Amino acid sequence: MALIYAAFGFLWVATSDSLVEGLPNHELIQTAKGWLFVGLSALLVYALVNRSQSKLNRTSEQLESTLAHTSVLHRILRHDIRNACTAILGYAELVESKGDAGSNIDPVEAIQVRANRLVEVSDEVALLRTVELAEGNEVDVDLSCAVADAVEDLEMEYPEVQVSVASPESLVVRAHPALPRSLAELLDNAVVHADCDEPEVHVGVWQLGEVAGVTVTDNGPGIPDAERDALLSGSETPLSHTSGVGLWLVRAIVDASGGSLDISKPKAHGTVVTVSLPRTGS
Repeated sequence: MALIYAAFGFLWVATSDSLVEGLPNHELIQTAKGWLFVGLSALLVYALVNRSQSKLNRTSEQLESTLAHTSVLHRILRHDIRNACTAILGYAELVESKGDAGSNIDPVEAIQVRANRLVEVSDEVALLRTVELAEGNEVDVDLSCAVADAVEDLEMEYPEVQVSVASPESLVVRAHPALPRSLAELLDNAVVHADCDEPEVHVGVWQLGEVAGVTVTDNGPGIPDAERDALLSGSETPLSHTSGVGLWLVRAIVDASGGSLDISKPKAHGTVVTVSLPRTGS
């Protein structure tokens, strides 16, 4: 910034002196030239400082996002993966001596379940990192089509779930390429944590002015306040953290899309998750 200012001052003095030399009212023109230089210098300094501040703000936001993701990854390594590995080792011991296994325990099946969960966690962590690296690479995403695909997959995996959808034929937004994955994650999360015999999920695709979004409502027990606080604040603490990676993926993808995430619990049971996104200009 100092070099740009010095170059500007040198060019101003060199060119302006040669232009006004020999003109009538030389002293008056020199005074006016000096004041003009002060004004232009102030504008230049303001523009340079504002540009530097904007760049600093973007860097700060990226660092905060990276710190939040690092906190999530640390919790996953400390809790989810450690617990799964401990369970696998325990069931492996049961396989070695089947006589110690309870009648209702299938050690091989239990090991498969835990191992599959480790694979899922690994994939989710990899996607979380991919989202961070691809931030700023936005594409057109049809919310209506993305929701329809997610609902179809959900009904195939969970035939017992009752899903209702209210959606226009098409609603396009400019968002991160992984946005459809985040919508599928929201629906899956609503069913997995339903904790009832007849899980119900309602999905609404909507537009309000220049904002479009998706709202997912379920009849489950509701998201714990600690998890909700962690997701909305964008950081985890020992007393305020989530139990998985899925909702953090949703938060990261929505943030990378320039949108916002809201989680509420309007009734005794159930959770309402709303993803709001800027409407595309096309």
